[in-house]
Amino acid sequence: MHKDDQMTPKERAFALFAGKPVDRMPIKLFSPYIGMNFGASYQDAFVEAKSRAHWLIESYKRFGQDGLSVNYRIDGIPVAFGAESTYDPLGIPMIKENILKDFSEIDQLDLEKIRFENDPNAQTAFEAVQIIQDELNDEIFTGVGLMGPFTTAANLAGVEIILKSMRKDKEGLHKLLDFAADITIEVGRKFVENQIGIGLAEPTASLLSPKQFREFVIPYYVKVMDKWKEWGSRGSGFHICGDTTKLLETFPEMGIRGVSIDSAVDIAVAKDLVGDKLSIMGNVSPIEILRGTPESIEQAVIDCFRKCWDNPCGFTIAPGCDIPVQTSLENIDAYMSAARKCAKYPVQPSNWE
Repeated sequence: MHKDDQMTPKERAFALFAGKPVDRMPIKLFSPYIGMNFGASYQDAFVEAKSRAHWLIESYKRFGQDGLSVNYRIDGIPVAFGAESTYDPLGIPMIKENILKDFSEIDQLDLEKIRFENDPNAQTAFEAVQIIQDELNDEIFTGVGLMGPFTTAANLAGVEIILKSMRKDKEGLHKLLDFAADITIEVGRKFVENQIGIGLAEPTASLLSPKQFREFVIPYYVKVMDKWKEWGSRGSGFHICGDTTKLLETFPEMGIRGVSIDSAVDIAVAKDLVGDKLSIMGNVSPIEILRGTPESIEQAVIDCFRKCWDNPCGFTIAPGCDIPVQTSLENIDAYMSAARKCAKYPVQPSNWE
């Protein structure tokens, strides 16, 4: 348990579920590459299960955030089908060349390659979750982060082909999206069957109009959720990057209970549009946490609470997206300290006024 808390994240979650008082409301910290914030390289911090688990455990010991997430590699699915990776200037992998040149090649991709027993990336993520659970299971929930079907399709064929096909080849695109949903279902199977929570992200989907989102994202998200629920899942977290203001009113149609929104969205607008239907998580600017001072970071946290603390379906403070790997530990400390102050139970304006 963190020195500034009186409850562990699990104790806090169970108490809230039972309608009992807590020390503070939950605080999220999105940091899939947290070892790099501690000074490790990507290779040292993320590639092996033991090192990935180690740095997430270290982050919890320092920051005391509510929940840990082990990310499935962003290039994992294309690589499983034979794509090659390269690395960005920070050493984080990215796809060198898309595996699909056109939709006629979909039938050449074999789902067997991403079955758990054949997928080293899923095995590594699963092992990392187990290591964390073995050390911290009495204190904190640990889940896994995956890309949603739309972003998976974009990682296989490329964003440009996906966007063009919305006008020129809807049939082919729907075939790919259906296949991408099957991929997402299968990659998640082992985690769902072992009661490990899954968060889905769709960083590519913010490019779409509401009409396109309803046609090309929601049906495949629902397909994934329905299958996972058959296997015992109680639902999935959902995050979408970018300015999704125009999409907000479509989110309740996905059957989700809550959404994590990017800092590009005015969280007050999100509350007004969907706050009576969804819990809202967000949305302190990751760039503010990266570049700000302790005072400016505190103000950014206060601004989010001021706008959304009374959301009818609930509010959880969180960064608007992943914390950049260049962010200092001291700035993350500043975010957590400000969030603890504002999230003190019961949450009320006197916490920050």
